Amino acid sequence: MQKEAFAEQKIIIVSGLYSGIGKTELCCHIVSLMPGIAAIKATINDHATEVLDDEASIMVKGKDTWRLKTSGAGQVIWVRAQQLRLKDALAEALKRAGPHPRLLIEGNSVLGHIAPALAFFLCDSRIFADKPPKPSRAEALAKADIIINNVRAGADAAQAAVEAAIRLHNPSAEFYALDVTEKQQTASLLNVLLHERGFLPVH
Repeated sequence: MQKEAFAEQKIIIVSGLYSGIGKTELCCHIVSLMPGIAAIKATINDHATEVLDDEASIMVKGKDTWRLKTSGAGQVIWVRAQQLRLKDALAEALKRAGPHPRLLIEGNSVLGHIAPALAFFLCDSRIFADKPPKPSRAEALAKADIIINNVRAGADAAQAAVEAAIRLHNPSAEFYALDVTEKQQTASLLNVLLHERGFLPVH
């Protein structure tokens, strides 16, 4: 699959422990720092497999694709695929995205098919309180470069326990705790991380 990406293209992948954990929120912060970046939203379903990039599908107010677009993404593509057909659907999405120098992909199963330049993984205290992660999420966690404990307002951070559970799956990733809905704090961290890795120009 990686050969489907363009040689000079640097890909960021954002995955997470559960649906609703803040993946799209983090993606929107990344997009706001890199306006015009192409974005792919990958969703696993048990029904049809389709790759959508028409305005009627993307610009449904309140949907994740709409949030990405209104945050400043250039082209937005929505992959809705059965697990077994995800690889082919992603290949089609990459072709449609074209040779953008920067590409953002949101999805939990994507890391099984694409090796990005940078991989984020979002988690919270459920990492140690619930049953083990599903295989695709465990794989994404193990391959992540940066892990963020998304500490929502009013939630117990349980920071040491979260990090201890994370280290069982990924001993080397950088680990941070923040509320990704806090725009200033999140933007400040992302600025540093994306500059360090060459995604943002040095001023």
